[in-house]
Amino acid sequence: MTDHIFVVNPAAGKEDRTEPIKKAAMNVKTDGKVEIYTTSCPGDATKFLEERLKDAPHPVRVYACGGDGTLHEVVEGVYRARNPRVAVGPVPTGSGNDFVKYFGIPESKFRSIPAMSKGRIVPCDLIRLTDDMDHETVCVNIASAGFDADVSRAMTKIKNYPLMGGSAAYKAAVVKQLFSKLGHRYKVLADGKPVGEELKDEYLFVIGANGSHYGGGFKASPKSKIDDGLLNMIIIEKIGRADFVRIVGKYRKGEYFEDLEGRMIHKTVRSIQILSENAIPMNLDGEDVLMKNPLMEVLPSTLMLILPE
Repeated sequence: MTDHIFVVNPAAGKEDRTEPIKKAAMNVKTDGKVEIYTTSCPGDATKFLEERLKDAPHPVRVYACGGDGTLHEVVEGVYRARNPRVAVGPVPTGSGNDFVKYFGIPESKFRSIPAMSKGRIVPCDLIRLTDDMDHETVCVNIASAGFDADVSRAMTKIKNYPLMGGSAAYKAAVVKQLFSKLGHRYKVLADGKPVGEELKDEYLFVIGANGSHYGGGFKASPKSKIDDGLLNMIIIEKIGRADFVRIVGKYRKGEYFEDLEGRMIHKTVRSIQILSENAIPMNLDGEDVLMKNPLMEVLPSTLMLILPE
């Protein structure tokens, strides 16, 4: 017996997809229950799923119907429930939908309720983040500090403007931040050992990546694998505005490594810690979180992920 829970964010994307999703969900063939949960505020999905799944006695498939933020909340709730019988399926109805770009599968397949309800389940790593303020959270795609986090905070405001969803909002936020602070002073530890001294401890950004894309389609980590038990750590030193403008197109395509040779670090690790005198704004799957000396650790094969049939 398998239950199917559809967590629907009506505010995701350009239009409310709640009714079409409900209609398709009610046609799912299952020997269990089909449940629709519509979120009403940030954090709602996490709280609901933590309680709903904690004591679920048989397998459950949970579908995150929204954008990357909705997926983040769903994954967080499933992680907190600590129920190994639960699998998560992204149904991308948001404006960015970055996580699913990793798979090279058309987004329309992920949006197909029949294809997802019959889809296969594969193991997926998670990134666990803790800090000196006793925070604990997880993300499934990319965690970053520095310029990217600044862009994410700016994008949160810009995407509410007319015609400013997804990639357009991200590009506008990049331009805004390009004329603001570009360098961030951190100490970075990889697997407990200092790295980045050759970059003078002043960085454009620091990334811990499980997936490959973020920011409405930017392929920040082209060599990521979601099931290798490792994080792709990418550190880029502070660069000038002219250099930034020169490489941003290649950065979007994931073809920027050669252009920044000697000015960046890319390696696979199991943990990354970012140290700073002040609390650090972090971008976790597109969500903004303030953390003090955040530690990222990979949790191998912790999430069961649904891919479309």
